[in-house]
Amino acid sequence: MSEHAPRAWVLNLDAESEFAAPLRYSPTQHLRAIVARERERLVGTLLRPGDVLVTAEDLARGSQSARGLIGVAWSPTPSALALLERAGARVDGAPSLDVLRTVNARPLAASVRAPLAGASFDKHIATTRDEVLARVALPAPHGWLVRRTFGAAGRGRRRLAAGRPSTDEVAWIDASVRLGPLVIEPWVEVEREHTRSGWVRRDGTVAISRPCFQRTDQHGAWLSTERAERGELARADDEALSAAFEAAGRALAAAGYFGPYGIDAYHHRALDGSGRSVLNPLSEINARFTMDWATAMSDARAPELALARLDALA
Repeated sequence: MSEHAPRAWVLNLDAESEFAAPLRYSPTQHLRAIVARERERLVGTLLRPGDVLVTAEDLARGSQSARGLIGVAWSPTPSALALLERAGARVDGAPSLDVLRTVNARPLAASVRAPLAGASFDKHIATTRDEVLARVALPAPHGWLVRRTFGAAGRGRRRLAAGRPSTDEVAWIDASVRLGPLVIEPWVEVEREHTRSGWVRRDGTVAISRPCFQRTDQHGAWLSTERAERGELARADDEALSAAFEAAGRALAAAGYFGPYGIDAYHHRALDGSGRSVLNPLSEINARFTMDWATAMSDARAPELALARLDALA
């Protein structure tokens, strides 16, 4: 059994907000409170005994507990790296901010998904208000889901009824297109959610976890993850999800990214009214750690080794 090297962690769960405003990023008190609450759920899973959580508040109080440790961030954004540097932790390189913004932008996931076999509906990219209005005016059984370029945990998305949006919805669209392209897709009735996690190595090769199921709330925020038991996932679905994960990994490597990532996917009721359950093989690409990464990457025989592979993966 390999020993765990203690790490200093910055859990910047608001990384997508920093991508959206990289030059003037300053999280609101509300967002700070959300991050503080959610990161507690990662203590004991992503953070293991001996690891140190680095926060601006602890550094302001003079904490030296992270000095000399290996530094790891949820996402290595400029603010996260600055915190690790202030804490005296050691960081062995990270993708540039431009790369991080490219690989975490939702249009990348849409482009990776487009050629995949079995995609159950089309995603559309819109860059202007008129393009958005034209798309959501079209018939859709359950309306439309509009996603901003950056967003996570249910943030940066809105469900719109098919037809003419309200004044408030148009204002949200206007604010959103100023931040970047929007991804528009039909709203579907999700039946079961899937996730895969892994790592893009510096040489471009990819490590992949076993399949997992996850649960999210009505807004898309994570609730829980569990490993899929043998036989719980149909072979054809497993192959489709593996292909989507590997395609995402290749796209990330081609863009210059290395590090942890995950994809989300799900089964949903077919939009043709038949009641069939169909697979959307790729919903999101998360080029960072995820809430389910430790569960997905753990050794089934020894769950306490959830992050033992980090040293080998890098």
